[in-house]
Amino acid sequence: MLKTRIISAVIGLPLMISTLIIGGKFFYLFVFLLSAVGLYEYYRAFSNTDYKPTPWIGYSVTIMYYFLISISYNSFITLSILIFIALLLTFLDTIKKGYNILNVAVTVLGVIYVSYLFSNLIFIYNKTSGNILVWLPFLTAWFSDTGAYFIGSCFGKNKLCPSVSPKKTIEGAVGGIIGSAAISTLAGFIFIRMGYQINIIHYLFIGLLCGITSILGDLSASSIKRFCKIKDFGNIIPGHGGVLDRFDSILFTAPTVYTYITIMKELL
Repeated sequence: MLKTRIISAVIGLPLMISTLIIGGKFFYLFVFLLSAVGLYEYYRAFSNTDYKPTPWIGYSVTIMYYFLISISYNSFITLSILIFIALLLTFLDTIKKGYNILNVAVTVLGVIYVSYLFSNLIFIYNKTSGNILVWLPFLTAWFSDTGAYFIGSCFGKNKLCPSVSPKKTIEGAVGGIIGSAAISTLAGFIFIRMGYQINIIHYLFIGLLCGITSILGDLSASSIKRFCKIKDFGNIIPGHGGVLDRFDSILFTAPTVYTYITIMKELL
């Protein structure tokens, strides 16, 4: 298993880095594909439950959403309209087939949890110096996972959330926050030299916040998997599982970074 994970990382990391470096429409396509595959994994997970989401509605809304934001439509207005359309269609489908009303919630949650949260990567990219800042959600998530793993393995004694993820510890969570804050601060020194002039303290704050939300993202994915009684969302990445297994933390670090830099731009 470890060998498989290493091989996947050796192949996958250069592809990820290349995507971030090339950017442009190629990056848009990459984020869309993450959303499409992630949404498929999400709906498939619920096939193990009594709930019956309507995947075609989620896929249709996701395609329309990414098309519209790719041609610079206002993201909030676009999402609001499409969520409303998704609700209407799902309600009609639920009423027609006599499904439980909770199927509407499961269907629409997929669009918000997967498609919208991933799209924050594009929102960051479209910001001033976004091609630089878009590295932060990935770096903070990866180093949060790394810090949590090593600190948790060495010093972990107190369970963080045993009902959702029995192996995670408070000590590991602290290690993850430290790892995220450290890499964000280090990246900040580099980004400042590259021209993005915000005080280094903001990079530290971003790192601390992303460390926390990264853990919440991991726990959120774990709670869905536990509810659906599955080990992994998929196997598209050998040794790592599916897209949602590998990018669950980034689903939460991306909107964290976007929200922070948007608020700071208004305040500074």
